[in-house]
Amino acid sequence: MIVPINEVLENNWLTGRDIGNGDGLVEPEGAAIDVRLGEIWEMDPNSEAFLGKTTRKTREYKKVAEYDPAQEDNWFTLEPNKYYQFKTVETMDVPQTIVARFVARYNVLANGIMVLGYKADPGYQGPFVVPIINLSGVPFKMELGCRFAQFEFHRVDGDGVMYRGQWKGGRVYTKEEEVQV
Repeated sequence: MIVPINEVLENNWLTGRDIGNGDGLVEPEGAAIDVRLGEIWEMDPNSEAFLGKTTRKTREYKKVAEYDPAQEDNWFTLEPNKYYQFKTVETMDVPQTIVARFVARYNVLANGIMVLGYKADPGYQGPFVVPIINLSGVPFKMELGCRFAQFEFHRVDGDGVMYRGQWKGGRVYTKEEEVQV
C-alpha cells in the first residue's frame, strides 16, 4: 500500500523540498512526491570496473554540473549515448517499515532519456543517485533543479531489514576496489 504524501512529509522521510515555493515546485499530487535534479556526474568509460563475488569497483565519474538556486539559466545538455548519474536535491531518511520506489517522470522518458531507477530500502539516508543514459540520438537539455522523477513510499509488511550498504549518503562511485557489504 502506498503511504499518503502528507504522512511522508510529516515524518520528514523526504526533505530539502520547498513545496509550492515557485520555480516549478508545485504542491504534491497523486501518490508520489517529485524530486529535483541536483548534480550530474558523467562516467569515465576508460576507467576500470569489475564485480566479483566479494569485491567490486565501479567506473569513475566526474561532476559536470551542480544545481545552484541563485544561478539563472542553469542548464546542462545530455549528449547522446553518454552515461550519467543524477543526484537529487532532496535527501531521504527511510524508516525500517518503509521502502521508497523510484519512478521517472514521463516527460524525461518520452524524450528518449532512460532513467534506470530502483528503490531506497529501509534505512537508506541521504540524497538519491540514479543512472541516466540519453538514448534519443540527439542532445537533450535539462535545467538543473527540474523535477525529473518521483518517489512512492510503501509500507513493509512486518519489520524491514535496515540497509547496510555502502551507497548510503548519495555516493556516486567507488574510489578504489572495495569489499561488498
